[in-house]
Amino acid sequence: MSIEESADLLYTQLLNELMSNYDDFIEIKDSENVTIHKTDVTAALSLQATVTTIITLLIQLLVPDDELATDITEQLLSTQQVTVQKKTVIQIINCYNVTITLSDASILNSVQILTQTLNVLLVEAGIL
Repeated sequence: MSIEESADLLYTQLLNELMSNYDDFIEIKDSENVTIHKTDVTAALSLQATVTTIITLLIQLLVPDDELATDITEQLLSTQQVTVQKKTVIQIINCYNVTITLSDASILNSVQILTQTLNVLLVEAGIL
């Protein structure tokens, strides 16, 4: 498998996993004039999967010991799995004139940490 195919496969797996772990459930009963503003997080999750894929490939290129590179990559991916799971359940029952805004800063925080990690790896590799 080429590195491009490996990267594409890893990206697809990561994005699917991130999307499946991010879920909102909103139940509305006997209510009127309910407005819900929800931020679409698909682009942010895609960016998170992209940066994780780049870090994984960079680790595989920089660490000469394949076993150590695999261990580092597995630790990175398992840490990401813990931080990404988000389930939201909202029940609106017998309410009138309600506005709900859903947004998620945790994805931004995760991408920021991953970007900083990528930056450190690139500096240590002498690329930046």
